[in-house]
Amino acid sequence: MKVFPETSRIPIYTYLGIPYAKPPINELRFAPPVPSPGWNRTLYARDFKPICPQIENSSYEDLGSENQFRSRETSEDCLYLNIWIPETAIRYGGFPVLVMITGEEMGFDWNANRASGLDLAADGIIVVTVQYRTNVFGWLSLGQKYAPGNLGLLDQQLALIWIKDNIQKFGGDTNRLTLLGHGTTGGPNVMTHMVSPRARGLFARAIIMSGTIFSPYSEINADSKLSQEIVRILACNYDIGRNVLKCLQQKSIHDLLRAYEYIYRNGNYTANLGPIIDSYQPPEKRYIIDDPRSLFQAKALVMEDMPILFGITSNEGGFLYSKWIELARQSIDSLKKYINDTLLPNIIERYDFQGIGQDQIRETINWRYFDQIPQTTAHHIHAIIKIISETRYEIPFYRTLKALSSRNKSTTSESTTNVEGVLTNADDNAEKRTNVSKLYVYLFHHPNSMDMRGKINFFGGASHSSDLPFLMGPSLYREIGRRRLSMVEDKLCKKIRSLFTEFIKGGNPTPGRQFDSWKPYSDELKHIKLISTKPDSFQRNDHSSMENTFEDNLQEIEEKLIGSIDVQETSTNVNTSKNPYNLNPNIQADQENARTSKNAVFLASARDSEYFYYLRKMDSFWGQFLPKLSQIMNETNQEKLRNRRIDLTLEEEQDLFRETAAASKYKHAFFSMLTLVCMLLAVLCMCVYILKKNTNTKLSSIL
Repeated sequence: MKVFPETSRIPIYTYLGIPYAKPPINELRFAPPVPSPGWNRTLYARDFKPICPQIENSSYEDLGSENQFRSRETSEDCLYLNIWIPETAIRYGGFPVLVMITGEEMGFDWNANRASGLDLAADGIIVVTVQYRTNVFGWLSLGQKYAPGNLGLLDQQLALIWIKDNIQKFGGDTNRLTLLGHGTTGGPNVMTHMVSPRARGLFARAIIMSGTIFSPYSEINADSKLSQEIVRILACNYDIGRNVLKCLQQKSIHDLLRAYEYIYRNGNYTANLGPIIDSYQPPEKRYIIDDPRSLFQAKALVMEDMPILFGITSNEGGFLYSKWIELARQSIDSLKKYINDTLLPNIIERYDFQGIGQDQIRETINWRYFDQIPQTTAHHIHAIIKIISETRYEIPFYRTLKALSSRNKSTTSESTTNVEGVLTNADDNAEKRTNVSKLYVYLFHHPNSMDMRGKINFFGGASHSSDLPFLMGPSLYREIGRRRLSMVEDKLCKKIRSLFTEFIKGGNPTPGRQFDSWKPYSDELKHIKLISTKPDSFQRNDHSSMENTFEDNLQEIEEKLIGSIDVQETSTNVNTSKNPYNLNPNIQADQENARTSKNAVFLASARDSEYFYYLRKMDSFWGQFLPKLSQIMNETNQEKLRNRRIDLTLEEEQDLFRETAAASKYKHAFFSMLTLVCMLLAVLCMCVYILKKNTNTKLSSIL
């Protein structure tokens, strides 16, 4: 289908719904994907195909005008590609290729507002989006050849193979293929592909957005316990794996999703279905040979010359869950109960704070985030957003930077010995490479941004998924927000698209620039580029501005989100926070920042970013202070128990001594009494003898 975008002077060819695998239904359910046999007749690739089944009424679906979830079509027949190609690519060929993998929490993908490559294709890039299996359909594993698991990764790998084999026919360059992963599924999956021997050579660059394998909520499953729990719920727990698989294949989609929903627990899970270390597979079929975190830290199987673009948004937790709003509308006590009974125990468990010190950890977290704020529902939601941003995104982001930027070191760790011999040829080739991979790190910031659901974030900063509409361009933004970009938003959209397209084309987001070049992140220069309407010299990354934005929008939050204030009047001033289309444009400040000299920009990019120090401060609390506090409390408790045991031992010895002393007294008294009784008996016997003798004497005299 030929499309003429408003932002482009060249037409874009779109191919929607190209099958890369056979439909995973019937006997192919829970089986590795089988390549599509192709088609003999004309394939009409004009419409999106349904995505794979997922739980309905989730926070990742869009809401109607009355806050009602809109039902969207899903199907198990979902393994398709969508391709956008500029007309010039078909004419001349050799165009760079971007392959996108999106998804959230290993269980969802954007169903209503799908990522569209229409505008990126107009910038000279071939864009491909991949549909793959997720949740129970993509990650259930029996730990054997029947339902082996990692099906979502295998779907993505087969899609990459299809693209590698066929993209030249669309004008693409197979040597300039970039793999982009967005979200808490896409980001970790791309990082897993980066250290998988079966994905080696399928892509040359990687972009990781708002997700990382180092998040405690995206960890690789070490075993199949969760899958076995689902099997038990579905009453398929047979002894023979073939029978279990046959039973699962006969279950309905609804039954499978309900069983998965029990594990997911409405997003409050402490462990979730996901990729698994498939050590039970033969070596040639294994996709994850070890924990990817260990492989990244040991620099094992990682392509040293692969450019990486990695970043997050400034307020990831601003992606509001519908449950928070429901509890806030009930009462502040309901919100506090959720915090104390669900949120904090979940965080404490995921960060592995064990032992008696959990109570002290809970008190410390409460003191830091909830005890010193105004006791209103809006401020408590704001605190929840802050703690979610830190624990699920910012701390994992900082730890990923440490793993990716650390220099190659000789190590004898277990992870490297485990992978020894698996990729001998690949490791030999890696030794020949002399280039060092460049890591480009960014922070995306835009106040009152709009996420993929079309919801405005009034809590300051850019919320999770708000960077994707700006990256994909005006077409997707207009589809989600039902409006055009403002001047400030259009400037930001062009800025982020320019940086990303240059990286996709050549591996450097600012080629040929000197004063405002994007410096790679390293141990020597911890440069994190701020992608915002403000210039690069703005070093605070607007964290104080995030707080100010929340205070400015406090009335807006109370009225529109929580509904505690019923105010019907509207404002005609476009610069007030009541206008969701142009909130706080700050045009005057933007004009002043535009006059910033190039020398100031150059000096700013030549020193460590202040956002790095902000991240390090957060990590010092979550990664150093709290674990140390937990250790001290546990050791103190153990010492108390030890002292108590010693005290108990001393008391027992004293009791035993008293009992022994008392026993000796009783023994002495007993023998004394026994002696006295014996003496009395002797006296008695003597008296009887004397009396008897006198009686005999008297009888003798009478006779």
